[in-house]
Amino acid sequence: MAQTIHKGDVVQFIEGHKWIGCLGIVTEIKDCGDRKRYMVGVPAPMQGTAYIFDDGSGIERIGRAVMVAKEDEDEAEGID
Repeated sequence: MAQTIHKGDVVQFIEGHKWIGCLGIVTEIKDCGDRKRYMVGVPAPMQGTAYIFDDGSGIERIGRAVMVAKEDEDEAEGID
């Protein structure tokens, strides 16, 4: 069964991925023709946030983030 991943979801990188076991938050979803690309923000202590793109095959949805950094209103328009 295919999982549905939305912006703001918490995901974990699964087996076979370089970032296996790391948790991140989906910050952006891009439609690329017949597939989607997910930009996942992974906090790196003392470094900031690493943004990793995945086509959905290397991540598994864990749940929904409760607290997410606020976006500018212009950027948030049209986003669910």
